[in-house]
Amino acid sequence: MGVAILVAIFLSLFITIFPLLIVSGKQWRAAEDRARSRRMAEHRMNARLLRLNI
Repeated sequence: MGVAILVAIFLSLFITIFPLLIVSGKQWRAAEDRARSRRMAEHRMNARLLRLNI
């Protein structure tokens, strides 16, 4: 009986937390993509400035 209660609690927590991990993973990926885009824009600007010898 005690094992069944523990299993029920574990499954309910797992079902509740698992989707949150997926969403947070997607948000993490989006943040990484934004940071990469920002770095690439900075690199492009530096390349332009170097070509103009500024």
